[in-house]
Amino acid sequence: MTTDWFRGSAWDPASREDFERRLARARPSNRSQYIRIKALALAAAGQPDAARNLFERVIREHKDSLDCRASVEHLADLARGQGDDANAEAYRELLTSWPDLNATSGMAEVSLAELLLKRGNRDEAQEALRLLQSAMQRRSALQLNANLFRWHLALIRAAEAIGDGATVKKAAGTALRLADRGPQFPRHPDVGVVRAEPKTIQWLRERAG
Repeated sequence: MTTDWFRGSAWDPASREDFERRLARARPSNRSQYIRIKALALAAAGQPDAARNLFERVIREHKDSLDCRASVEHLADLARGQGDDANAEAYRELLTSWPDLNATSGMAEVSLAELLLKRGNRDEAQEALRLLQSAMQRRSALQLNANLFRWHLALIRAAEAIGDGATVKKAAGTALRLADRGPQFPRHPDVGVVRAEPKTIQWLRERAG
């Protein structure tokens, strides 16, 4: 099957020229989407700098598009994956500018909470708890078991940071049950499935008692 011109991972000079030529012929309303999808393909192929440039281009050239807010999240994810915590805090910009989180993963609060919890600071753990509470109130993204599992892992770390052993134990038990549920949707067996590493399961068992 032929790959769409905006989904390939090639980004040599000839590929860039071809992309730009096709982009120029595309409907203006579709261009932000094509740039963002291309950036995702490049990020997945291990070309973070090229991906970052394209995400930034979406934000710069298509400020009013839904792809703009998605690109802010993608940039934060990219920075976080590279250990660039300062730029990963772009999750805050996303939550401030588009608090409904439409056209995003809906997990910005959880992602920011996970970032804060890496630092082991009690005050930031308290902020992480507030973010997790907000995410639970929003609920939509947490309908997927994989996302709800992530939420519980973050809750455990936040509760440990403030010394709330009862919450640690309860959340660990819930996370273990989520990890054991298997496919969530029979017709889409890969959607929402928790893929936990053995060391994570062991970590949870130790906390669940």
